[in-house]
Amino acid sequence: MFSIITCSIDEARFTALHANLSQRLQGHAHEIIRISDAKSLAEGYNRGIAQSRGDRLIFCHDDIEILSEDFAERLDGHLNQYDLVGVAGSNRIIRSEWISAGPPHVFGHVAQVYPPGGFFVAIYAVPARSIPGICAMDGLFFAARREVVEKVRFDAQTFDGFHHYDLDFTFAAHLAGFRLAVVTDIFVFHRSTGNKDDRWKHYARLFHQKYARHLHPMSQRTFAIAAVQVPTKEEAHEVMKQTLAAVRA
Repeated sequence: MFSIITCSIDEARFTALHANLSQRLQGHAHEIIRISDAKSLAEGYNRGIAQSRGDRLIFCHDDIEILSEDFAERLDGHLNQYDLVGVAGSNRIIRSEWISAGPPHVFGHVAQVYPPGGFFVAIYAVPARSIPGICAMDGLFFAARREVVEKVRFDAQTFDGFHHYDLDFTFAAHLAGFRLAVVTDIFVFHRSTGNKDDRWKHYARLFHQKYARHLHPMSQRTFAIAAVQVPTKEEAHEVMKQTLAAVRA
């Protein structure tokens, strides 16, 4: 059974997410748990875990859309092989941001809105349908086997806001010995692009203080990530399909 946990105070966003997930999980046992009054994402997710009944737990933002038609089958297959999977992440954590290590250590692809207008697909790297050996992942979407949350919980005491809860949870799972992977055959559209404000920087410092001795001793390098700009969400989906098709070829 799938348990989807999301923190949402926005009725329209939650309604759209609920409809999308209900369609993608049709025919599969599932529950959708909404935390509408979370003090932080970590606190809200922990409360959702306590309410959940499934053996596969999905944590996601309320402004995503699953584009993959066979989402449930793909996710179930990946969770038979790995303990925790997401759509973007890194196999090196060198500072308080998963993308900081840059290529060739970051993986995944995500469709997003392009603020000036239209859409784009951020392509970090798509060398295979699944990339093992991941250390931490982005929190827009990830899914875990129940064994993971029975051993690792979100640190609501340290990360009592809305940033770095994801890096903390996934990195803690990695350090606990769980098998993490980025999967590239689950296509996700994300309506936001993030905001590195002062609160983000505050939690970045807390993450560094908590994990300083576990960070990879590697200097940050200047790099650029490939991005394909398109006028419609449907074309963004096609770009992701074509990227994966090149891998299969």
